[in-house]
Amino acid sequence: MVLKPCPRCKRMIPAGLTYCPDCAPIAEAQAAEAQARKAERRRKKYNQTYNQQRDPKYLEFYRSKEWKITSRTKLQQAGYKCQAKLPGCQRLAVEVHHIKPIQTDEGWELRLDWDNLEPCCTACHNARHKRFKTKKDDGVLDMREIVRNIQK
Repeated sequence: MVLKPCPRCKRMIPAGLTYCPDCAPIAEAQAAEAQARKAERRRKKYNQTYNQQRDPKYLEFYRSKEWKITSRTKLQQAGYKCQAKLPGCQRLAVEVHHIKPIQTDEGWELRLDWDNLEPCCTACHNARHKRFKTKKDDGVLDMREIVRNIQK
Protein backbone atom coordinates (compact mmCIF):
# COMPACT_ATOMS: atom_id res chain seq x y z
CA MET A 1 0.00 0.00 0.00
CA VAL A 2 1.28 3.44 -0.95
CA LEU A 3 1.19 6.04 1.82
CA LYS A 4 1.39 9.82 1.77
CA PRO A 5 1.28 12.49 4.48
CA CYS A 6 -1.98 14.18 5.44
CA PRO A 7 -1.70 17.85 4.35
CA ARG A 8 -2.92 19.08 7.77
CA CYS A 9 -1.37 16.87 10.44
CA LYS A 10 1.33 15.05 8.40
CA ARG A 11 0.26 11.58 9.58
CA MET A 12 0.70 8.89 6.95
CA ILE A 13 -2.52 7.98 5.13
CA PRO A 14 -3.28 5.72 2.15
CA ALA A 15 -2.83 7.34 -1.25
CA GLY A 16 -6.22 8.27 -2.68
CA LEU A 17 -7.46 9.87 0.54
CA THR A 18 -7.15 13.63 0.75
CA TYR A 19 -7.08 13.92 4.58
CA CYS A 20 -6.84 11.57 7.55
CA PRO A 21 -10.14 10.68 9.30
CA ASP A 22 -9.46 13.26 12.05
CA CYS A 23 -8.71 16.15 9.65
CA ALA A 24 -11.38 15.42 7.00
CA PRO A 25 -14.34 16.99 8.91
CA ILE A 26 -12.27 20.09 9.75
CA ALA A 27 -11.14 20.51 6.14
CA GLU A 28 -14.70 20.01 4.84
CA ALA A 29 -16.04 22.64 7.26
CA GLN A 30 -13.33 25.11 6.19
CA ALA A 31 -14.10 24.44 2.52
CA ALA A 32 -17.83 24.98 3.11
CA GLU A 33 -17.11 28.28 4.92
CA ALA A 34 -14.87 29.44 2.07
CA GLN A 35 -17.53 28.52 -0.48
CA ALA A 36 -20.18 30.42 1.51
CA ARG A 37 -17.94 33.50 1.70
CA LYS A 38 -17.32 33.33 -2.04
CA ALA A 39 -21.05 33.01 -2.78
CA GLU A 40 -21.79 35.98 -0.49
CA ARG A 41 -19.17 38.12 -2.30
CA ARG A 42 -20.70 37.14 -5.66
CA ARG A 43 -24.20 37.96 -4.41
CA LYS A 44 -23.13 41.38 -3.09
CA LYS A 45 -21.31 42.21 -6.32
CA TYR A 46 -24.32 41.16 -8.42
CA ASN A 47 -26.73 43.19 -6.25
CA GLN A 48 -24.48 46.24 -6.42
CA THR A 49 -24.29 46.04 -10.22
CA TYR A 50 -28.03 45.34 -10.53
CA ASN A 51 -29.01 48.18 -8.19
CA GLN A 52 -26.85 50.69 -10.08
CA GLN A 53 -29.00 50.02 -13.16
CA ARG A 54 -32.32 50.51 -11.32
CA ASP A 55 -34.16 53.75 -10.76
CA PRO A 56 -33.55 54.98 -7.17
CA LYS A 57 -37.31 55.66 -6.84
CA TYR A 58 -38.04 51.90 -7.05
CA LEU A 59 -35.11 50.94 -4.83
CA GLU A 60 -36.39 53.30 -2.16
CA PHE A 61 -39.89 51.84 -2.45
CA TYR A 62 -38.73 48.22 -2.15
CA ARG A 63 -36.63 49.13 0.90
CA SER A 64 -39.50 51.04 2.58
CA LYS A 65 -41.15 49.88 5.79
CA GLU A 66 -44.60 50.05 4.16
CA TRP A 67 -43.60 47.65 1.37
CA LYS A 68 -41.90 45.22 3.74
CA ILE A 69 -44.95 45.06 6.01
CA THR A 70 -47.40 44.79 3.10
CA SER A 71 -45.45 42.09 1.26
CA ARG A 72 -44.89 39.98 4.38
CA THR A 73 -48.56 40.27 5.33
CA LYS A 74 -49.62 39.23 1.80
CA LEU A 75 -47.33 36.17 1.98
CA GLN A 76 -48.71 35.20 5.40
CA GLN A 77 -52.31 35.68 4.25
CA ALA A 78 -51.64 33.32 1.31
CA GLY A 79 -50.12 30.71 3.60
CA TYR A 80 -46.84 31.06 1.67
CA LYS A 81 -48.36 29.21 -1.29
CA CYS A 82 -47.46 30.32 -4.80
CA GLN A 83 -50.49 32.01 -6.37
CA ALA A 84 -48.98 32.42 -9.85
CA LYS A 85 -50.65 29.17 -10.95
CA LEU A 86 -48.04 28.43 -13.59
CA PRO A 87 -48.10 24.80 -14.80
CA GLY A 88 -46.70 22.33 -12.28
CA CYS A 89 -45.76 24.89 -9.60
CA GLN A 90 -46.25 23.86 -5.98
CA ARG A 91 -43.40 25.82 -4.47
CA LEU A 92 -43.20 28.04 -1.42
CA ALA A 93 -44.07 31.68 -2.09
CA VAL A 94 -41.21 33.94 -1.02
CA GLU A 95 -41.76 37.00 -3.23
CA VAL A 96 -44.68 39.30 -4.01
CA HIS A 97 -45.36 40.18 -7.64
CA HIS A 98 -47.07 43.40 -8.76
CA ILE A 99 -49.74 42.40 -11.28
CA LYS A 100 -49.67 45.90 -12.78
CA PRO A 101 -45.96 46.82 -12.87
CA ILE A 102 -44.94 49.74 -10.68
CA GLN A 103 -42.94 51.17 -13.59
CA THR A 104 -46.24 52.36 -15.11
CA ASP A 105 -48.21 55.33 -13.75
CA GLU A 106 -51.21 53.14 -12.93
CA GLY A 107 -48.99 50.50 -11.32
CA TRP A 108 -47.21 53.11 -9.21
CA GLU A 109 -50.55 54.29 -7.85
CA LEU A 110 -51.46 50.67 -7.03
CA ARG A 111 -48.06 49.69 -5.60
CA LEU A 112 -49.47 48.93 -2.14
CA ASP A 113 -52.96 47.90 -3.31
CA TRP A 114 -53.80 44.46 -1.93
CA ASP A 115 -55.51 43.30 -5.14
CA ASN A 116 -52.48 44.23 -7.26
CA LEU A 117 -50.19 41.86 -5.33
CA GLU A 118 -49.58 38.17 -6.01
CA PRO A 119 -47.48 35.91 -3.75
CA CYS A 120 -45.26 33.63 -5.83
CA CYS A 121 -42.13 31.53 -5.76
CA THR A 122 -38.91 32.84 -7.28
CA ALA A 123 -39.22 30.66 -10.40
CA CYS A 124 -42.76 31.86 -11.15
CA HIS A 125 -41.81 35.48 -10.41
CA ASN A 126 -38.92 35.22 -12.86
CA ALA A 127 -41.27 33.66 -15.43
CA ARG A 128 -43.80 36.48 -14.95
CA HIS A 129 -41.06 39.03 -15.71
CA LYS A 130 -39.53 36.84 -18.46
CA ARG A 131 -36.18 36.83 -16.64
CA PHE A 132 -33.44 34.24 -17.07
CA LYS A 133 -35.16 32.50 -19.98
CA THR A 134 -32.96 30.12 -21.90
CA LYS A 135 -33.09 30.03 -25.66
CA LYS A 136 -34.16 26.64 -26.94
CA ASP A 137 -33.32 25.49 -30.42
CA ASP A 138 -36.15 24.17 -32.56
CA GLY A 139 -36.28 20.40 -32.43
CA VAL A 140 -34.58 20.10 -29.00
CA LEU A 141 -36.58 17.99 -26.56
CA ASP A 142 -37.02 19.14 -22.97
CA MET A 143 -36.86 15.93 -20.92
CA ARG A 144 -38.25 17.64 -17.80
CA GLU A 145 -41.40 18.61 -19.72
CA ILE A 146 -41.76 15.08 -21.12
CA VAL A 147 -41.43 13.51 -17.64
CA ARG A 148 -43.97 15.98 -16.20
CA ASN A 149 -46.48 15.06 -18.94
CA ILE A 150 -45.95 11.34 -18.32
CA GLN A 151 -46.49 11.73 -14.57
CA LYS A 152 -49.85 13.50 -15.06
